[in-house]
Amino acid sequence: MKIWLDLPDAAVKQLAEEGRDLSRAALEALAIDAYRMNRLTGYQLCRLLEIPSRDDLDEFLKRHGVPLEYTIEDFEREGATSARLWQKQQTELSTGSNRERQPE
Repeated sequence: MKIWLDLPDAAVKQLAEEGRDLSRAALEALAIDAYRMNRLTGYQLCRLLEIPSRDDLDEFLKRHGVPLEYTIEDFEREGATSARLWQKQQTELSTGSNRERQPE
């Protein structure tokens, strides 16, 4: 689908950054608004804007002042992962310490 806008030259200069394609800026603005309104998912936003990875998407959203989605489920999952990794490290450290103390 193509969308045509009739804009005065002065508005074009104000809306597009120097050397930036106004069509792309308009697409990004529309997509960001849809994302903020939960009409697009992060995956759909990546596909629409040809953003290659989640990290690149997070960077793009940050540059445009969009807060990242971080749910309580994300927090709990990361907490469980951190606890599991901490426990693994403690086990490895204690096992390594015991090996060093034992004569060969």
